This record gives sequence, structure tokens and C-alpha cells, in this order.
Amino acid sequence: MMKKIHIIFILCMVLSPSIAQKYFVSFSDKNNNNYTLTAPEDFLSDRAIDRRNKQSIVITEHDLPVTTLYSDSINKLDGAVLWSSKWLNGIIFESSNQELMDTLARVSFVDEAKLIWVEPTKPGIQKFTEPIVPIQNSSLKYTSIYGTAWNQTKTLRGHNLHKNNFEGQGMVIAVLDAGFKNADDLSSFTHLWDANRILSTRDIVDVNSDFYAQNDHGSMVLSTMGGFIDGAFKGAAPQASYHLVRTEDGASEYPIEEYNWVIGAEYADSIGADIINSSLGYYFFDGDFKDYIYEDMDGQSTIVVQGAEAAFSKGMVVVNSAGNEGRNSWGKIISPADGEHVLAVGAMKPDSIMADFSSYGYSFDGRVKPDVTAIGQGVALQLTDGSLGYSNGTSFSSPIIAGFTACLWQAFPDLTNVEIIDLVKENSHLFNEPNNSYGYGIPNFQEALGIDSSIGDITKEEFRIYPNPFINELYLQSKSGIQMLEQVSIFDLTGKAVYQQNNLVLPATINGLTNLPKGIYLIQIKSIQGIFTQRIIKK
Repeated sequence: MMKKIHIIFILCMVLSPSIAQKYFVSFSDKNNNNYTLTAPEDFLSDRAIDRRNKQSIVITEHDLPVTTLYSDSINKLDGAVLWSSKWLNGIIFESSNQELMDTLARVSFVDEAKLIWVEPTKPGIQKFTEPIVPIQNSSLKYTSIYGTAWNQTKTLRGHNLHKNNFEGQGMVIAVLDAGFKNADDLSSFTHLWDANRILSTRDIVDVNSDFYAQNDHGSMVLSTMGGFIDGAFKGAAPQASYHLVRTEDGASEYPIEEYNWVIGAEYADSIGADIINSSLGYYFFDGDFKDYIYEDMDGQSTIVVQGAEAAFSKGMVVVNSAGNEGRNSWGKIISPADGEHVLAVGAMKPDSIMADFSSYGYSFDGRVKPDVTAIGQGVALQLTDGSLGYSNGTSFSSPIIAGFTACLWQAFPDLTNVEIIDLVKENSHLFNEPNNSYGYGIPNFQEALGIDSSIGDITKEEFRIYPNPFINELYLQSKSGIQMLEQVSIFDLTGKAVYQQNNLVLPATINGLTNLPKGIYLIQIKSIQGIFTQRIIKK
């Protein structure tokens, strides 16, 4: 092995007049690694380890950083290692020595040296051009709590999460985006800074950048989740904590941005994020780089979807915009929205009619995409000049869903990421008849909580059913004096009855549920008042 490295070192002395380019150099293995699976605390935070433990996720070689011997050996050559990716097992390497790159591909521990970025010779694709509409205060209709964000909140019944004190407390969201211009100075984020809930920032595009002087897209995205201005604006998860990660160069579109995305997701994993919001997507590139085709939207072919699925496998929920391609010839979702376990979000108007720019499904292999839909046309947010405004795009419907999903997971902390995603989809209005525009439909977070209920001791007009989630037993009480129930049944989500008892006297204890598998169920109560059904969760 050392002989190979020595040969590479000699070759690095060959100079090339070409301009610097960036490559992804992938490695064949993780042999001779500096880290071990018996000491995951050396490369994962306690929070990242806890997330895995709660969901019974095993830490494997996939979690190990790249072998330092490999990356250091290449870093000594004619160029510089910029970033490493443990999930893709390789490095981003910048070099102007083409001869060196051709030779690297023949080194024993290198699988491939792939060109992913060149210096732009002309302006690239103009991204994030969603129209901004200033707010006219005289025409606003909103509640005193949510301000201009009321429409996008009430459509999803998200206020029912908040009124039960689920506003994202204790949840951590990583925002992968193109820039967070003025996010250190905007009024809607003052409460986050005051409470130290902007946990970190990272610029993977340019480590030497002025972080808060870049693209404004991520700041507007963040405001729909974490923003709060008393009496004027309230985002979906104003009490959550946030990591801000720049992975996207808003002025161009090169394959390197997919690799940046994966590295950003790895960072989110390692620091213990629960949810990733990504208002980004890929299907074509500047210059001579090969574009994706619809056949690649199969949930496994693109680099970025491989990263998104890896993030899911570590126990996180990945929420991603479906894309704004509905008006153009592509028309379809873009990656990583095609991921099987990515919660892809389409955009609708405030009247719940689909926005014509929202990308359509299905995935190439026929899966329902997008997964769900939220308001994405006329989304209220804070602009980087400090004013409030409206904008359009699945870029903004995605973080609204991400924020309320964080609040829902706060309500049900013992659920896995799979169960939380299922809970969102199953409580969407087209769940039984999904299509390629709305997906499973518009989520109803009120129903996801337990059908017009509060969590814990669930109070209904007629009945009290608790605890929810439950472990071994459920307790039933009547609030209106009903003493006898005709029948109590519990069904799984296939409609199969897993418990049934007739002529039950209240108050009552339902036991014998110890061996019931963890998951979501429906309890049905028949009484003289009629039939009452509620969602319950076994943990």
C-alpha cells in the first residue's frame, strides 16, 4: 500500500496548466480506520447515538468516517481535500492536475475519481426566483397569534398542535439550503437567538464565506418554521432548535451540490438532528455534465437520493420540496423527492387547489409522489429586508410540513421516524385514494394528534381515553354520565379487530394489550350516544 502512495506522490510533481477542478474520489473500503464501532462517541454526538438507540438502529461500518490514511495521502498531493463523506466513502478533492486525477483512478484503494465541478465560464442557472409579494396590511385576514401565517397553519390544523403546547420544544431541525442572508439580524429569529436555539452553522459550499451574506432563500425557508413576531407572524415550529447548513450554490448547478447535500445530511446526523428540511432538488446541470432523466427518479439512482435514504436509515425524517417543474417540459418531481422514505411536499394555493408550478408524480417506479401537499402559493414569510411578504414554491410548502412534523414527533416521542411519516400520510385527506398531484393529500395534524384531542389525558365531549400513547393498559371514563358501553373494539390499520369486548361498565380498564405490536390503532366505542372512533398509539 505504501508503495502505491509513494508512486502517487511522485506523480504529483507533474504540473498542469489547467484551472482548478473538483472531483469526488471514492474509496474501495474503510480498512485501517482510526475509529471503531465500539466507540461511536468518537464520531457521533450523544444525541445521534440516542436517536439510533431509541429506534433500535445498529451502528455499522457505514457510520464510520473515511479512512484517514486514504484521505491524508491524497491531501499531500497536487491539490486539497475539501470535504469527506462517510456515507459515500470518499472525498471532494480540488486539483488542477488532470494527469494526477487520471492516475488516482488506478490506485488500489480508489474506486473512482469523478469530475463534479468546473469553474463556470458563463452565468449558470438562475435558481430561487420565486416572486415576492409585499404584504398590504389593510387587506390581511389573520388571527392575533399567527398573523400572516394563519392560512398556511389552519389548512393543516397545525394550531391544534400548538394549543396543546407542541411547538417543537426539544426537537432539532437541520435546514439544508442555499444561504441564510441576514438570519443573524431578522426580527422573526430574535427569539431563537435569545434562547440559543440556532445551534450551529456550516457552509459546505465555501468555508471562507461570510455566512450571513449569502443567498436569501434559506432565511425565508427558516422563517416559515422557526419564525415568530408577536401578533404578526408565527411559524410551524417556533420553539424548535435549528442547525443552518449551506449546501447549495444558488448561482450555478453542478453535480458537486449533490455531494454537498450528502455531506450536509451527514453533519445533521452526527450532531443529532431529528428532521432535515431540504428545499432543494436536482435533475439537470450546467455545462457538459450529464443531466438526469425521468428513469433516474426511482428512489435510488441519484447521488442526492442515496444520501437522503441514508439519512432516513439513521432515524431522521427527511422532508423535501417536490419541485417547481409543473409548468415546464420536465413536469415531474426532482431528486431527492423521489426517495421512498423522503416526505416529498407539493404546493397548493390557499384555496387548496394545486398550484400549477408544483411538480407531479409518480416516481419512475410507480410510487406515490409527492407524498403530501401544503400551501405553497402565497406563503407568508419574512423577507431578508425585515419586512413580511408572500412567496411561491414547494420550497416553502416543505418547511411548513417539516415544522409541524417536528411538533407531532414531540407529541409522540417514542415513535420511530417510519411511524411519524406514516402518521402524517395516514391523516391526509386522500390517503385512501392518492394521486400524482396531491399525493396522499393535505395532512390534518389535528387528527394526527388523536381526532380533535389533546395528548396525554385525552378529553372528549363524551369520553376520556388515556394514556395515549399507552403501553399495557387503556383507561376509559365517561364525562357525561354514561355507565354502559355496548361495545369497545380496537382495530389495526388494515381494519382487523385486535380487541373486542361487549357490555363494558364505565369507568373501565382495557388490559391484555401487552403483546400488541407497537404502532397506530383505532379504538371504536359504541354507546347510546352513537359510535365514537379515536386514534391510539401503542409504544
